[in-house]
Amino acid sequence: MRQRRIFIRFSVALITFAVLLNDVAKNDHPTRAWEAKTSSSCEAESGSELIYTTNASVFPHPPEFTSVSVLFPKFNDSQQFFACWYECPMHHPHFVQELLRCFSLWESQPSHHPRVLYVPRRQFWRKMGNLADFDKQFPISSGILRTLMRSYNVTVTNSWNAGTPLKVQNMMEKDETISPFAMASREHAIKWKDLFVPPEEELTSRQAKERLKIAVVNRPATRKLLNAMDARDNLAAAFPEHDVFEHHLNGTLQEMIDLFPMVDVLVSPHGSQLTGMMFMQRCSAVLEMFPHLYYTPLYFSSLARIFELTHANWYISHDDVPTGKLALKTRLENSVNNMCPSMDKLVSAVEELIHKRKDCLDSI
Repeated sequence: MRQRRIFIRFSVALITFAVLLNDVAKNDHPTRAWEAKTSSSCEAESGSELIYTTNASVFPHPPEFTSVSVLFPKFNDSQQFFACWYECPMHHPHFVQELLRCFSLWESQPSHHPRVLYVPRRQFWRKMGNLADFDKQFPISSGILRTLMRSYNVTVTNSWNAGTPLKVQNMMEKDETISPFAMASREHAIKWKDLFVPPEEELTSRQAKERLKIAVVNRPATRKLLNAMDARDNLAAAFPEHDVFEHHLNGTLQEMIDLFPMVDVLVSPHGSQLTGMMFMQRCSAVLEMFPHLYYTPLYFSSLARIFELTHANWYISHDDVPTGKLALKTRLENSVNNMCPSMDKLVSAVEELIHKRKDCLDSI
C-alpha cells in the first residue's frame, strides 16, 4: 500500500513537470519575473501593442530603396555631370533625408567626377556657406556636411553652370511612392555609414554577445518621457545581466558616433535624435515611442530598414492607434505632448526586442 502511494505521488509529480515543460515549449520567451517601481508622479499608460515595421506584409510601407531616376525625377544618365540641388528646410532629419538621396546621386556617377551640393537659396546658403555659423546653429547637420566634404570630396556651392542641378521630390514626407528616408541601394547605405563609424564587430562576436547595452535616450523639451529615470531603473532591475543607462544628447555628431554604434537596444521617443540609428550595427533594436495624436509611423521606420535594424513603433495613448495619416495641423498642435509609458509594458517590449535582435543576427 505504501509503495502504491509513493508510485502515485511520483506519477503526479512527473505529470506536473511534463505540463510545465509543455508550457515553456509553447512560449519561447517566458515572461520575466520582476517588480515594477516608480518614483515619477505621471499617470502611466500601456498604449498600443508593438508594431514591427520591417515586414511589408505586416506593416505596409513604400520602398526605401529605389532607382536614382525615381529619387530625382529629372535624372538623365546621358548627362555628364550632376549637382544635387539642396532644397529642404533647415531641420536635421530633413537634412539627412536630402543628403542620403544626394549620396546615391553622387554614387551613380564615376568617382572622378565632382560631387557637388548646390545651395542657391539665400536662407540656406547663409548657413551652409558659412560652416562656423552652421556649427553653432545645427552642429549635427554641420558635422555630417563637414565629413562629406573632408572624406567624400563634396563641394558646397551656390553657383553651378556645368549642367542641370537635380532636385529630389518636394514634400518628401508626403511621398506615397518612396519612403521618407530613401536611397538607391543598400550598398550606398553601407558606404555612407562607413564614412562616419568604424566597421561593425564580427558577426560571430555579436551573436555570442551576452551582455547587451540598453540605452534610454530621452528628449530635453517636448515629446519626452516623463518617467525616463523610472525607465532606466526598472530596465536595470529587470535585466541585471545587461548594461542599462539613460543618456541626454548634447547635440554633436561626435557624441552620436560615440553612442549609437555601441547600443544594442535603443529606447527613445520620436524625434531628431533617432537619426543616430544610421550609425547602429545591423539587427540592433529600436523602440520608437509616439505620444497622443502625434504619430508618423512611416518616418524613422524607413531609416531603420535602410540600415537593417529591428524596429518597433509604440503609440502611448489612451486612444487606439490612428488608422489614417494624421493631418499636419493635428500633429503640430500635439507636438508638445509628452509620454508616461507603463513600466510593465516597457520591460515586456524590451524583452521582445532582445529576442528579435538575436533572431535577426541568427538569420544572417
